[in-house]
Amino acid sequence: MYRVDRQQGRIEFLYKVVGAGTRGLARLTAGERLDMVGPLGRGFRLESSWRRIVLLARGVGLATLAPLADAAAAAGIGVTAVLSADRRGHVMSVERFRDAGAEVVVVTDEEGTSEPAQIEQRVRGLVASQACDMIATCGSDRLLRLVRRLGVELGIAGRVALEQHMACGMGMCHCCVRVFEGSDGVETRRVCVEGPVFDVRETVSWQT
Repeated sequence: MYRVDRQQGRIEFLYKVVGAGTRGLARLTAGERLDMVGPLGRGFRLESSWRRIVLLARGVGLATLAPLADAAAAAGIGVTAVLSADRRGHVMSVERFRDAGAEVVVVTDEEGTSEPAQIEQRVRGLVASQACDMIATCGSDRLLRLVRRLGVELGIAGRVALEQHMACGMGMCHCCVRVFEGSDGVETRRVCVEGPVFDVRETVSWQT
């Protein structure tokens, strides 16, 4: 979900055409009908004490974090959005985040600015200047690992929106189960029901 306009009763989606489902969506024309079920799962939550949050997104993960920027702006919370892609021509939503009042930083593989070490240095600077109360991420396993490590080390809230294949979306098929670190040890959770937004300190990377 990319944008919600409650006054006009309008919602927008951003997706990448990669298979039969998204090809079908791309063929829809104005006026056609589409059945939907929602909202499902658990989304982002903002704390009233937060003054600024940092969003780290890559690729289509930008779609997930754009509404969070809107919600933060509505709550009077500042936003720094670090948008990552392999090259500048593939960076999406720069104006979308700016329209939400976010300070936007673009980093790319092509320019050598998207390395986790460089992003980490930037985030540490924001934390040191008290300009970061929470870090949210989506779209990259290496960003997930970075946010998890910084959250534990610096004691900062971290949230991750997980991307996962889902069949039913309501928790019955267990197609989207992932492993997490709970209070009692390793446990499994359904991303569609318990998530898709999780505390990053409990989220286990796919890569070991």
